[in-house]
Amino acid sequence: MAEEKSTFSRPLKALRIQFRWLLRKMSNSIDHAEVIEHVRSEGLLSGRYVFMIVMSCAIATLGLLLSSPAVIIGAMLISPLMGPIMLMGFSLSILDWPALRRGMLSMGCGTVAAIAISFLITLVSPLSDATPEILARTRPNFFDLLVAVFSGLAGGYAVINRKGETIVGVAIATALMPPLAVTGFGLAIGSLSIAGGAFFLFMTNLLAIALSVTILSRLYSFGAGHGSKSTLWQTALIVSVFAALSIPLGLALRDIAYETRVLNLVKSSLLEPFQESRARVADVSVSFPKDGDLMVQATVRTRQQVAGAEASLAEKLSAELGRPVLVDLDQVLVDEDKALETESFMRLADSSIGAPLREEISRLESMTRQSQGASALRAAIPFEYTAADIDSNALRATIFAKPTDTLSLSAFRTIESRMSSNFANWTVVIIPPVSELPAIAFETGSAEISDQGESVLGDSVWALQRWGAGAVEVVGYASTSGEVQRFDNRSLAIRRAQAVADRLQALGFEATPIGEYRAFRQTANERERGYRSFQAVIIRPVS
Repeated sequence: MAEEKSTFSRPLKALRIQFRWLLRKMSNSIDHAEVIEHVRSEGLLSGRYVFMIVMSCAIATLGLLLSSPAVIIGAMLISPLMGPIMLMGFSLSILDWPALRRGMLSMGCGTVAAIAISFLITLVSPLSDATPEILARTRPNFFDLLVAVFSGLAGGYAVINRKGETIVGVAIATALMPPLAVTGFGLAIGSLSIAGGAFFLFMTNLLAIALSVTILSRLYSFGAGHGSKSTLWQTALIVSVFAALSIPLGLALRDIAYETRVLNLVKSSLLEPFQESRARVADVSVSFPKDGDLMVQATVRTRQQVAGAEASLAEKLSAELGRPVLVDLDQVLVDEDKALETESFMRLADSSIGAPLREEISRLESMTRQSQGASALRAAIPFEYTAADIDSNALRATIFAKPTDTLSLSAFRTIESRMSSNFANWTVVIIPPVSELPAIAFETGSAEISDQGESVLGDSVWALQRWGAGAVEVVGYASTSGEVQRFDNRSLAIRRAQAVADRLQALGFEATPIGEYRAFRQTANERERGYRSFQAVIIRPVS
């Protein structure tokens, strides 16, 4: 046995000797005094430091509100957070307590300034929805800790060797500045869960980066003259902090993995009751309350409704997951496979409005060729047209515009108004090309039409009158943002539709209000285009 132990111990001893020789060689190539002086100068509190912190966090906050990774990364390029973190890490290594206090003071002032500017920007901003970029920083997990550790090691190495400090500073700022901006955002909207989660991520990354710098600096023999006792308690402190951070972050990572598994199981099970009806999943979301049952909300587009689908899904998922599951399933009947709602609208418009217009256009084409007068008015038409009925005797001009991607309904309406002014004795009527009407925007969380929506509604009424549409469907939407209960959102969508329908009915249209909360692919479209895209009403002509 002694011979076996000796056989294993000799290679290990040789390896330790080689490792110590390598560390000694690396340490001898470093000017320790120069590095310490550089770290102390970069980590001091100054007006420039606070100003750059405020500017960086302001840009990062705007990038988070816009859900723009490019803007967020741009903010990191000017962040000076690397300086005080390096000072904290190196001062802990060499046991320089005054320098450690100065580093902590710089970091504390920068933290307060960053949270304050983020808070103020969020308060005055019209955008207050939690974007995916914001939500991604409210649930720290063990992978975030690893990112911070690697960033700290890279930062320490760059400072010690005086190479690539600026680039590594961007990585360190990426781990720290966005969580600070999200903390200010959470405080501004009154969400302690968002603010608390983001600040915990910030503190986790801060401690991990600083302690990683301490570890690397010790390997380069910074603070080597303080003896083995100092090294022992420093090691114990670092191990304790990392262990304390790893426990909650590891539990968070476990929860995220569980939620991902549940979501995948739900997606794979949703269509099982609809095997014979060629159904498709339009939208699905799963809620994980701390107390109570899992809640699955989904929309399925199907050719025929399946009775008992919710109950069978709830039973299957409860058995698979080993806990109660509630299923709220919306079955949307479809007559045929339609890729997009826009295609359905265009087919409807082509059949109900386009055919009569084509007949009228054919009639007017021959009349236009025979018309001999009003050359000045014809020359003043600033767009291509399919046909124009210019009656010199009646002083009336009806112009059918060609489809175009360059002119909106508002532009055609403005042209009609200007031509009527320029030819005061004439009645000028422009028939815009049939197209999908633009969305009418509403105030956030309200059934009141916004100022922009009022302008769009006016353009839409003008177009419907020119097309000769008598009956329309008014489809109201509501976003899924905030903590509004689902039935309130559905009610809001109906009230928005009713508000526009009332306006149209007063103008002589037969308007039918429809509420479509949780529309086809709504959750996915909100992630791509933002929640504002579903705070609107769409008008669809039906005759």
